[in-house]
Amino acid sequence: MTRFVRGYNTSVTETVPAYSPLPVAFYLEPTLLAARNLLGAFVVRRFADGETAVGRIVETEAYTVGDPACHAFRGKTQANAAMWGRPGTAYIHINYGLHFCLNAVTAMDGVPEAVLIRAIEPVTNAARLLRNYTGQTEATEAEALSDKRIGAGPGRLSRAFAISKPVFNGYDLTDAGGDLFLAAGEPVAEEAVTTTTRIGITKGADFPWRFYVSASRWVSRR
Repeated sequence: MTRFVRGYNTSVTETVPAYSPLPVAFYLEPTLLAARNLLGAFVVRRFADGETAVGRIVETEAYTVGDPACHAFRGKTQANAAMWGRPGTAYIHINYGLHFCLNAVTAMDGVPEAVLIRAIEPVTNAARLLRNYTGQTEATEAEALSDKRIGAGPGRLSRAFAISKPVFNGYDLTDAGGDLFLAAGEPVAEEAVTTTTRIGITKGADFPWRFYVSASRWVSRR
């Protein structure tokens, strides 16, 4: 199995190209495998003012064709159309009509499967993520690194990274020059990963398709 590895860089002034985007080939792995292997990868976000923030993915969920919890289960709609796109595309759904949630489309074009990014732990510029989340103008890096609101949950991380459906639904997550992409990271050992059932669903609730880094304090729920 191919692993895509990149080291950490915690400088706030670090530029986006220092991180290597996961290639399209990564998203053509079986969706459950892609969900597992996204642990340790990075969410990289470049803001309009030139700042960059990075978070390490520590929790994911897989959704596949035939899965009753998958948004594509009942067919293609305007809301879920991005799931039928190119592998490595962003699918942004709205949870409870309030919270944007980031998914990475997997499988071949026309096969609507995706991985939900459920939690990240901040790596670079956590202070910016906290300012985005709270709307406050002042936030120190130390304060931000202790505040789980910026990463522990899909709605929270999307708010912290300023990820919205109007801007990023259908976005190419494999483009190093883009404002949002998923980058290669350090592989997470099998013994460091917990596999369990998904959260907040009623159909397919017994499928063990959630993966998280066992020791991370940023996981949304144990």
